[in-house]
Amino acid sequence: MREEDRAIIDVDSIELNLTTSMVCSNFNRLCILYLLKNSLNNELQAEKIATSLGISHRTALYHLDILQDYDLVEVREFKKKGSKLLRSVWGLNSVNRDNLKKIFLRIGRKFDTKSLEKEITVSAKKQNSRIKNNN
Repeated sequence: MREEDRAIIDVDSIELNLTTSMVCSNFNRLCILYLLKNSLNNELQAEKIATSLGISHRTALYHLDILQDYDLVEVREFKKKGSKLLRSVWGLNSVNRDNLKKIFLRIGRKFDTKSLEKEITVSAKKQNSRIKNNN
């Protein structure tokens, strides 16, 4: 095969496909991005993310860390607890807006976002009823 006949590999496109697959492969990560996208200033406290999804704070942080590794989210605010700085408010990565737009377009093609919003709402209601029943 001649050199000029070989397909040109678009590394950026491959990376975007891998990132989109990583996001879509886990419902919690998909929901976190969706929640941030639809929140004021594209940011939320980790506790609110956890409550909205009916997951533990630790699980929310686990998925936020993964999304941060892919430069999709960033820590916007820290709070001090004793001598430690804790990550408090998370938001969509403002530097990576173009890729985020592409990812949201792909998510919109793969998922019914109205259905996704309904699932998030149902999940939050279940979590809130569990909390009330335990008290």
